[in-house]
Amino acid sequence: MPCLTLAPPIEVLLVDDQRAILAGVRALVESEGETMRISGCATTGRQALDLARSLQPDVIVLDVDLDGEDGLALIPHLRSACSATIIVFTCHCDATTFQRSLGLGAARLVSKTDPGAELLAAIVATADSSG
Repeated sequence: MPCLTLAPPIEVLLVDDQRAILAGVRALVESEGETMRISGCATTGRQALDLARSLQPDVIVLDVDLDGEDGLALIPHLRSACSATIIVFTCHCDATTFQRSLGLGAARLVSKTDPGAELLAAIVATADSSG
């Protein structure tokens, strides 16, 4: 009988200052069963950096505005703290935000107004491209 090995779940770190968004994205990710899981949630840049260092997630889903703190400015720091790919998850989907996100090292930008399937697909695609 062949031995099947299951891939470990994609570990996702959520960074958003809005607790309702964190809860909604957590529920969305957890609906995917064993393919991905939330390894941690942060509401500030400091928390995000601490969790990125300690948890070493596969993917970080990062909001642009963290209660007045510039989430995009965290991207280089997060990239040096761990090897996770970063998805910017925001309502600010203008060309400037998109270009700045990619220029700082984010892998993708997903709008908060997109269907949840778009975020899930981005998580899988970025995890696949980094592994």
